[in-house]
Amino acid sequence: MMREAVKQGNARPSSLALLEDRIALLQGKKQIYGSQIGRDKETGEFFVSPLEDPDHVNERRAEVGLGTIEQYVSRWDIIWDAEKHKARKETKE
Repeated sequence: MMREAVKQGNARPSSLALLEDRIALLQGKKQIYGSQIGRDKETGEFFVSPLEDPDHVNERRAEVGLGTIEQYVSRWDIIWDAEKHKARKETKE
């Protein structure tokens, strides 16, 4: 329904992107646009939840009208580093 609304111009592609990320994570998949932030229960540190192809996230974000991931995650005092993100994923699996 939301995809159709975007096609008809009744919803923003960025809103659909945020919804798709939430749903992917709820289904145990990786998010696509990096919109969902988690918090480490032990350290309290915020992090970008599991993300598909972190090296190209800004390209996907631009396609749907979202700013860069660096700008977005700065709200949580996160400094985006794709390599650090990939390393975190490996240690948590």
